[in-house]
Amino acid sequence: MKYVEQVKSVVLFLLILLSFALTFTIWTFTPSFDLIETTPAVDVSIGDKRTVEQVVRPTKVLYHQEDKVTGTTNRKGIDPLLTSMKLWQIHDVTEKEKKASANTLQSYMHQPNRVILYYPGSVPLPVFDAMVNITDETIPEASFDRVVIEMATIEQTQIKIYFINSVSGRVHEGSVSVSEVGQFETDVLDRAKDVYVTNDDIGELPIYVPEKAMNKVVYPYLLEEVTHENFRSALFENPSNVNSSGDATNEKYTDDTGAIMRFDDNRKSLSYVKPRAETSDPGIPSELIFSTIDYVNDHGGWTNEYRFFGIEPLTQQVYYRLFLDNLPVFSTSTATELELKWGMIDGTEQVFRYIRPYYVLQSTAQTSTEMLEPGTAALDAISRLSEKERKKVTDISPVYELTQTGEKLITFQAAWYYKIEGTWLKLSEEALGGGKVGLE
Repeated sequence: MKYVEQVKSVVLFLLILLSFALTFTIWTFTPSFDLIETTPAVDVSIGDKRTVEQVVRPTKVLYHQEDKVTGTTNRKGIDPLLTSMKLWQIHDVTEKEKKASANTLQSYMHQPNRVILYYPGSVPLPVFDAMVNITDETIPEASFDRVVIEMATIEQTQIKIYFINSVSGRVHEGSVSVSEVGQFETDVLDRAKDVYVTNDDIGELPIYVPEKAMNKVVYPYLLEEVTHENFRSALFENPSNVNSSGDATNEKYTDDTGAIMRFDDNRKSLSYVKPRAETSDPGIPSELIFSTIDYVNDHGGWTNEYRFFGIEPLTQQVYYRLFLDNLPVFSTSTATELELKWGMIDGTEQVFRYIRPYYVLQSTAQTSTEMLEPGTAALDAISRLSEKERKKVTDISPVYELTQTGEKLITFQAAWYYKIEGTWLKLSEEALGGGKVGLE
């Protein structure tokens, strides 16, 4: 019994060592797991991505000279001007007029030695800043549809730029150094060579059209489509939870969030709606344009040449229209526009409604040319409207009209359209030939 205490001490020491060993084993133990393969996320892109400057573009440039007005709608004539403007440093942008009259707006736009860039919809100044360089720390959330550039005289060191909203009458003025303008005036003279004319009895503001008849290409395209499955994968948050119903000409997809996508085979269009995102709140114009361009970029939705064409901030709607040869495309039978209505779910801004074509312009059949009537014929046709109707006209333009000429063939032909109270209407051949104005 005399060794009991020594044995206890030895046992206790061994237990302590065992405890340390077990603790160390637990700390350093690394279990062996089989590798679990995960399914990679699918990034569906149905077309191209676009920058703001590729989507928001002027449709026409005019140069008011002492004795005539020249201009162009040709992209080759407009692009060098836009490239030159990107090098400018525009500064001191301030409000010049809150609500100018038509006569006051004319004094800004139609004096000699002024260049006008025409945009099809109201462009917010922050969006313009994303394409050029406005150096002011604070840029007002104001919109314009015409940019007027004052050509420099010998005495000037600064030239004025006017941002004009022809609907509201609001005018902002900015400045740019003459030294930065460089060859801008020469570029305008070299490229804006077509003579433009107007009729003072039409519109509250003069509407200029090319004087002479124009040779325009007739484009036949084989009809190609993006599959319904690609749009389902691109637009729904979880495509695996999407159910389909309906028939081949009017197919419908839904998911567990309530989102709905429908296809209209007749108009070659789709409608994607998130009912939960519906809102009655107005939107900030610049944010609407940035957000909608980003949304279409997210799924590579620029399948054709679509450009900014209009905005309604109160209803948060933005429109992007199909263009061909730098002219807008219209159709009474086939969709030609991306329409996005913005909304919000649980404080997060996102699309509420998205309507768009699902065809792609890729394969061109043999082209031909046709003569489009001169702008003077279009002015004469509009002048036969009643005086009240004539004054409501805000634009007259050559466009391309899309028609389906076969089961798998669509054709683009040039035509004259005019805009009245926000709606574009076609001038019929009868009207252009001297008959009564109306739709064909």
